[in-house]
Amino acid sequence: MNKVDNKSFFILWLLNPFISLIYLLRKSGLNSNIFPYLLISFFFGLSFVVSTSGGDSIRYANELKRFHDSNASIIEVINDFYKEESSRLDVYQPIITWLVSIFTADSKLLFALFALVFGYFWFSGLILIRSKINVKINGLILLSFIFLVLTNPIWNINGVRMWTAVSVFFYGILNIHLKKNHNGWIFVFFSVFIHFSLILSLIVYLLYRILPSKNLTLLYSLYLISFFIGELNLEIIRNYLELLPTLLQTKKAYISEEYVDSLESVSNTYSFQFILANSLVKYLILFICTILYANFLSKKLRFGSNTILFFSLGLFLLIFSNLASSVPSGSRFAVISNLVIITSFLFSFNEYIKINYVIKLILILILFYENLFFIRLGIENIGLFFFIGNPIVNMFINDIPLIEVIKLIS
Repeated sequence: MNKVDNKSFFILWLLNPFISLIYLLRKSGLNSNIFPYLLISFFFGLSFVVSTSGGDSIRYANELKRFHDSNASIIEVINDFYKEESSRLDVYQPIITWLVSIFTADSKLLFALFALVFGYFWFSGLILIRSKINVKINGLILLSFIFLVLTNPIWNINGVRMWTAVSVFFYGILNIHLKKNHNGWIFVFFSVFIHFSLILSLIVYLLYRILPSKNLTLLYSLYLISFFIGELNLEIIRNYLELLPTLLQTKKAYISEEYVDSLESVSNTYSFQFILANSLVKYLILFICTILYANFLSKKLRFGSNTILFFSLGLFLLIFSNLASSVPSGSRFAVISNLVIITSFLFSFNEYIKINYVIKLILILILFYENLFFIRLGIENIGLFFFIGNPIVNMFINDIPLIEVIKLIS
């Protein structure tokens, strides 16, 4: 088979992007060109169904309309960033929203641009990881790679600030460690301006880099302790935040009693499947870490390999994310540590790790369930015309979530 031809792909994409996506996936192992993935990303954003029941996308759409109707200037937008009474610390989303507002109040173009940026960093990272996997991708490896893709999927533009920041941060780490490219530091630092909470991940990463020794036994032990630790005292954390500069203290809202109560009321509406999926992910990562550590002890994994490099970093990030999960919204940091651990797991197959048959079966079942669950979440923001439309048609279609279509049919 030949690599994807950009011109032919573009023509197919104009006719039906979903068919072009299937074609691209069939040749994904041969294609390292980001262009086709950017076209798919753009169309996904163009077809994105703005959430009315959850997520931040409805707020982004309303802000776009407000900027457009008021003919807001860039000076007015920037002046709102760092006011003491403002909780806005992230510059990426409002600036992109303002730029689009100059031309239109239609949120389709806004989310197409959000998806284009998200897709560049996310798919570039996946292509890089795929290029480092030297074994055939099927079975457990395939399910693990799909899980990696869906850990921070493109429909997360529903909360574009945090999840674009995660994509940029992760892409920076991949560049630093896999390509030995110091330009990766630019992306790691820039992620902070997309979502300010990434400054915590940046600090943790810097601490990891200055560690005099990355002893896996110590890191694995600390990870286990953090896994089983009880809830932290939020009052203590609030007291520490009093010492921060006024600008940073805006984030105290994330651990206020009111915020805790609001999250608890929302969590009471979660389905059993949602609660099960969140719990299973934690144990999936625990299984994978234990498998990797056991193979390290048995000398199956080479010290200094990409597997060990990402495993030690992943353990260090997991320690932080496990502790952070005791704070409301802190569990979002687990996405970064999970991405790093799953990447390490994928690389370990290059070294022919040993996995007990029963454990392997458990991993397959959990991964299969988690992947289905992530896709189920995705169809809440994917409409029918993502599959049957094209860039021209979808510009004029107000689609409804696919999940609503399924409910109507069933």
